[in-house]
Amino acid sequence: MPQKKDSDANSIPNNSYQATNRRDFIKTAVLTGCTAFLTGIPLAAYVIKPALKKSAGKWIDLGTIDDLEADNFTMLSYEFMVKDGWQILPQRGFVWVNKKGYDRIKVYSSICSHLACNVIWQEETGFFECPCHSGRFNAEGEPIAGPPARPLSVLEHEVTDGNLKVYLTV
Repeated sequence: MPQKKDSDANSIPNNSYQATNRRDFIKTAVLTGCTAFLTGIPLAAYVIKPALKKSAGKWIDLGTIDDLEADNFTMLSYEFMVKDGWQILPQRGFVWVNKKGYDRIKVYSSICSHLACNVIWQEETGFFECPCHSGRFNAEGEPIAGPPARPLSVLEHEVTDGNLKVYLTV
């Protein structure tokens, strides 16, 4: 009886199995990685781009200036639609307008500079008050008490054909 060689005893039978050598494995891994990377770039850009988009501004018509009280603050509310990523949502809020004469109008943001709560004008005390942490601002929007360190934002505005328009960032 013929004796088997040691190399025949340890070899794997060739039943349609193809052994992969190191070079073929690395080549396949690199090609698969490159394909996944190149496919992922446009996909990632499609998903991430809306979040990185700079916020745009919008002119909002708040109505006629004849309705504003002279030498007092008036709260004017607004609502408009804004695109946030893939959703279109309503943006609501209000601003404080101080009219001194016909041509001297100041528009203040209603958002506290501390934690973005809405400030309320207290006519009795002559201050804006933030209900979140008892922050107070004087009639010029400067902080006078509580944690806010920055003044209220004065918003860009214009009067066109008797209507007050305010520029708001979306």
